[in-house]
Amino acid sequence: MEWTNRTIEQFIQAYMADPANNTMREAEGFAFAEPLVGFSRADDPLYPFYKQHIDPAFYRLPEEWLQSEYGRVFDPAGVSVISWALPQTESNRRLNAAQTDCTTMEWQYVRVHGEACNRAMAKALETALRTSGLEAVAPMCSEEFALADSERFVRISNWSERHTAFISGLGTFGLCDGLISKRGKAARYGSVIVNSALSPTVREYSQYNEYCQAKNGCTACMRRCPAGAITPSGHDKVKCINYHRQVIRLICHERYGYDGYSVCGLCQTGVPCEYGIPGVRNQQSNET
Repeated sequence: MEWTNRTIEQFIQAYMADPANNTMREAEGFAFAEPLVGFSRADDPLYPFYKQHIDPAFYRLPEEWLQSEYGRVFDPAGVSVISWALPQTESNRRLNAAQTDCTTMEWQYVRVHGEACNRAMAKALETALRTSGLEAVAPMCSEEFALADSERFVRISNWSERHTAFISGLGTFGLCDGLISKRGKAARYGSVIVNSALSPTVREYSQYNEYCQAKNGCTACMRRCPAGAITPSGHDKVKCINYHRQVIRLICHERYGYDGYSVCGLCQTGVPCEYGIPGVRNQQSNET
């Protein structure tokens, strides 16, 4: 099989269209709506920029992931990154937008089981590319994927799916650190690095926060945050994490009888950027 931008996009769409893959497991319906796919090249100057910005000793470039996996040096000009956004479904967004202190149980299922689907798709794409003779790696599935404490950013990873999506033309950052794409902010992200020179997606923006309307006075995500972790200065990760650990976990136990991994995410719904770029008609926001 010849892997092109189009055939890769078709692979991702077909995988997510299968209800056996795209599932919340413990609730009915799809975990995610139709995916959005973007591409970038490893020689894009934003990759070394973010490596320096996040942590030059810890963060990895695309070609460094391949080098570690295959034991040889790769030319970044011939390496591409496939990035995707998996938007929350219409029904899950609607249910979550009505919440004020804790996300719905469906939202918890998407974070746990939906993320397992995201990782399984990344692994399936990695395997399909390798079977065709290409060298590929999905950082999120790698045993070398790691998290670390950061004095500047609180917590960091050695590969950021959101920054990769930004570089790959999928969207720009909001005040709460979420990425705003054409399908909105309520989404999860993933990627695979491959030793193939694919066509990069043209970025329709020049600023890292271009789609966020906070600069024009929008305070929607601030008002949606029950922890008070979002202010005009940005996202306070410590307050956010503490609310997850101290409040969300307790509410999930008492309200849902759920003691698994629990998250918030209220700032992703009930806001102007929930379904798309504010001021721009959303495209394909319906459920898969």
